[in-house]
Amino acid sequence: MSSSPALAGLRSPARYIPQLEALRGWAILLVVMFHYFGILTSDGAAGLPEGSSLWLRVVAAGNTGVSLFFVLSGFLLTQPFILAMRNGERVGIGSFYSARVLRVVPLYYCAILVAWLVSSSGSALKALVFIPVGFDIFPFSVPWWSLCTEMQFYLLLPWLMLTLQYRAGRYLLTAACVIWFTLHCYYFFQPRWLNNEETTWLRSSLFGRGSAFMVGAVCCWFYMGRGFLWLSASMKSGMLLSLVLLASLLQLLQWYGSVGQTQALMRMPLYHSLEALLWGGILLCCLCWQGKIRQLLLNPLFSHFGTISYSLYLIHLPVQFYLTYPLKSANGGRFPFWSAEGLVALAGSFLVSWLLAVICYRVIERPFLRLKSHLPVLTDKFLGRPAKA
Repeated sequence: MSSSPALAGLRSPARYIPQLEALRGWAILLVVMFHYFGILTSDGAAGLPEGSSLWLRVVAAGNTGVSLFFVLSGFLLTQPFILAMRNGERVGIGSFYSARVLRVVPLYYCAILVAWLVSSSGSALKALVFIPVGFDIFPFSVPWWSLCTEMQFYLLLPWLMLTLQYRAGRYLLTAACVIWFTLHCYYFFQPRWLNNEETTWLRSSLFGRGSAFMVGAVCCWFYMGRGFLWLSASMKSGMLLSLVLLASLLQLLQWYGSVGQTQALMRMPLYHSLEALLWGGILLCCLCWQGKIRQLLLNPLFSHFGTISYSLYLIHLPVQFYLTYPLKSANGGRFPFWSAEGLVALAGSFLVSWLLAVICYRVIERPFLRLKSHLPVLTDKFLGRPAKA
C-alpha cells in the first residue's frame, strides 16, 4: 500500500483512477464558488440581471458540483460490486457499511460538534443520525443535506446489487426503477410540489436525486465493458463527444444561473437529472483524455483539491460566512469586491478554508481512511467467508 495521500484508504491501489480525483477537485471548487456567490450577492433563487457575464452565470449554477459528487459516488461504489459479480463473489455487506462509516462519520461528527458548541442548537441531535436539518444551524448545516442523501444511497446500494445476482431480483429491480421514475416525474412536474418548502427534504433525498447515482452506476458498467474500449480507442470521436458534452453542460449551467434555481426547476423539472447525465458523459470522456487537455483539466492541483474535498466541503461555508459577511453588512449589504478589504477577505477566507481542510484531512480523515483500507472486501459466494483472491 502506497503512503501517498491520494491513495490513502484504497484497498486496491491498482484500481485508483486519478482522473476521478481531479473531477472531485472540480466539484468542490464549483461548490465553494457557488457559496461565495450565495453569501456575497444573492441566494441564486431569483436569477441574475440581463447582461451578466458568462462566468458569473456559471458560478451561480455551481451547486452542480453536488450532482458531480453524486455521479462519482455512483461510479466508484458500484465498481467493487460489478467486479465481484463477474468473479462469482460477493462484497461483504458488513464490510461495506463499516467502510462507509469510517469514511463519512468521523469528520462529519466533528463538524456537528463544532456547530453545536457555537450554536447550542438541538438540531445537532437530528444531524447525528443523518436527518436533514436544512438551515437550522446556519451556516454549518447548509451542506449537510447531501451527506444525508449519500447515506441513503449507501444503505440501499448493497441490497440493490445483491438482487442483480438473481433473475427474479433483476425483474423486481427493473419494476422498482420504473415505479420510482414514474413517481419522480409525476411529482417533479407539479409546480405546487416544487414550490412547497415541506417537500424540500424529499426533493433533496435519494428519491429526488437518485438519478445522479444511477448515472454514475451505469457509467461504471460501461467503463468496465467493451463499449469503453471502443471509446478510448477512437480518440477523434472521443474528443468530439467531449467538446459537445462540455458545451452542452456549459450552456445548461449558464441558463440555470441566469434564470435562477426556482425558475429553472419550474421550467425544467428534470434539470438535475439532465445535469447528471451530462456529467456522466464527461466523466467517461475524461478517462480517455490524453495530451494537453488532460494536463489542463486533470492535473495535480485539482487532484489535491479532490483529495481534501470532503474536509473542504464541510469547512468552507462557515469560514466564508464569518470572514466575509461582516464586511458586506458594514457596507450596507453590498460586498466591496474590488476594494483592498474585499480582496483580502476573499483571499483570506479561501486560504483559511484550504489550510483547515488540509489539517482536517491529515489529522482526522486519513487515519480513518487507512483503517478502512484494512477491512475485508469480498466474501466467498457460497460459504460466506473471506475470499482467497
